[in-house]
Amino acid sequence: MSGSNAGCWILDHADTLPRVRWSVGPFGVKDLFTLVNLLGGVAGIQFVFDQRPDLAGAALLVGYLFGDTLDGIVARLTNTSNRFGSELDTATDHFVQAIVPGLIVFAVYTHGGHRGAGFALLAIVVTCATVRQALFSVAKMGDPLMYCGLPRTISGYASMAFVLSRFFFRQNDASFAAGSLVISALSIMGLLPIPYMTHRGARRMQAYVKVLVGCTLATSVLAFAVKREYAFDVLFFWLMGYVTLGWVPLRADERKAFFVRYREWATEVSRA
Repeated sequence: MSGSNAGCWILDHADTLPRVRWSVGPFGVKDLFTLVNLLGGVAGIQFVFDQRPDLAGAALLVGYLFGDTLDGIVARLTNTSNRFGSELDTATDHFVQAIVPGLIVFAVYTHGGHRGAGFALLAIVVTCATVRQALFSVAKMGDPLMYCGLPRTISGYASMAFVLSRFFFRQNDASFAAGSLVISALSIMGLLPIPYMTHRGARRMQAYVKVLVGCTLATSVLAFAVKREYAFDVLFFWLMGYVTLGWVPLRADERKAFFVRYREWATEVSRA
């Protein structure tokens, strides 16, 4: 067979070559990464039962880094986004970003002799996160640039990181009292009309914002690798930076548009 004929044969038979199959029914390869995130939460509960809340927090972060941060990327690369994957991701996020962090907080408070306060904080964390999910399931804000209220990822992981930190949380009565205020505030902020910039925005993030996001990921991973006992201090520092300054990258006109849309959304939720 000549070279030219061989080339024609390849072109003629290209459509008959086996294609990579990225999904089976509604379940796609991207959902494997969501399950990694889910299993990180399951492992976290096991560590809570073993009275190792520090390992529970580490399990959540491993699931986040190797699951939650990758499932969306894989979905886009394999073109396997669907409603099932979206619902699975939402249910998983509620589990690993609200329920398990709440249990970690409860475990730390119980170990410190503040079981009643720990149960109250568990109730606040889970209730606020559940109400938030229900509200945005009824009607979508539809704003591709901003989150409405503090994202559950931030409130849940910041609450967990605070009680697992060494510098910010000293395991004394003052720390437990401060934690009650901080964790309650973080949870309630998820229900307030505060615009926070999202990484999925309709416009690109400013360069300095990208640098800060990169520093958050890099320094948190580095801390776990070389100074694990202070890893949650590093994480809490960066997350609280977002809590207090996450609205700053938004322009004045963008914030104004947010509140206009928020009033419309609140009316839609009330009618529904």
